[in-house]
Amino acid sequence: MLIISPKYLNGKIEIEKGERVGLVGKNGSGKTTLILSALCLDQTTSNVTVDDLDFCKEKDYSKISAVLQDVSSQILASTLKDEIELMKRFHSVDDKIARNLMGHYYEVEFNKLSDGYKKRYAIASVLASNPEYILLDEPFANLDDKGVKSVSTIVPKNSLIAEHRIEELRKLVDRVYMIRNNKEINEISKEKLFDIEFLRKEGLRGFSLPKINSELGNEILNVNIDNFTIKIREGEILCLLGRNGSGKTTILRKLSKKIFVIFQEVDLQFFYFTVREIVRSKRVLSLFKLENLADKSPYALSFGQKMRILIASAFSSDSRVIGLDEPSVGMDGEALLSFYEMVKMLKEQKRGLILATHDKDIISLCDTRIVID
Repeated sequence: MLIISPKYLNGKIEIEKGERVGLVGKNGSGKTTLILSALCLDQTTSNVTVDDLDFCKEKDYSKISAVLQDVSSQILASTLKDEIELMKRFHSVDDKIARNLMGHYYEVEFNKLSDGYKKRYAIASVLASNPEYILLDEPFANLDDKGVKSVSTIVPKNSLIAEHRIEELRKLVDRVYMIRNNKEINEISKEKLFDIEFLRKEGLRGFSLPKINSELGNEILNVNIDNFTIKIREGEILCLLGRNGSGKTTILRKLSKKIFVIFQEVDLQFFYFTVREIVRSKRVLSLFKLENLADKSPYALSFGQKMRILIASAFSSDSRVIGLDEPSVGMDGEALLSFYEMVKMLKEQKRGLILATHDKDIISLCDTRIVID
């Protein structure tokens, strides 16, 4: 059994051999912090035992390993093939897992991969080493439907899975823990993941957004990018759909000189010291429920909070058209509802929105869809 007892939280997580356990909580509740603490990189934050032995004393990472949210922080080689060869020098590795998950991207340089395949790279490299227990932080983030299915089928037992995409999580796990307010962690009934009222109350996802019906106005953007005609009318939501690596982000990059675009690399897009300076509007801070974070540095916040701040900054801009690249990655239920309200306001203001997404929770918002393949 793996037992994680964070010193900064009331409660603990217990994972029996042979089961998959889910971990849920709002943005900033401490899911990523808990996973990092379980690796005992800082021995002051958690007590961790594996089969009654003190893991933090031995730090045997054949017993516990993790897929982190920032996948680039755990990459050691330029390609997954090279990564696997490097790992083989130190312990046994099953390269079949890596080859199957990456397909013909197995020998492609990490920096040339789409964000979805970067996530696959990290998952494949950790699973190939076959640790006794594995901790996964947002494993479905950035993945298309095919990627979600592929990863779901290979996530082993003896796993702790922190994930906002409740629909995928509830298919996979046996039991669930929830962190509240970065203060306590408790086991909850798995049935709660099917309770829409509970999910909304706790700021979790797992519910769909209704379509916003509105009349579209005059054309405000008309450009040709990579043989695709990108037209936007006043109040229109255009969605770029397609598998990982199809070129959705590339199209947004080429549009960035004409519209205000937020990309997935959140840490590279902050140019001010505080959330207040970035968002520049009290009204928008309130809309996105960021008032209590207004004087904080964005770098001190969770990935989901960082994305929410960047989306808020785009909304507060004067741009007639906004582009968002996978905006719902790391987004909790509270942020999803704030995003929905923003979309309604954009329509009222006769502005346009381009979404590159795989997320079924927000595709219902699309007025027009372009499938890139």
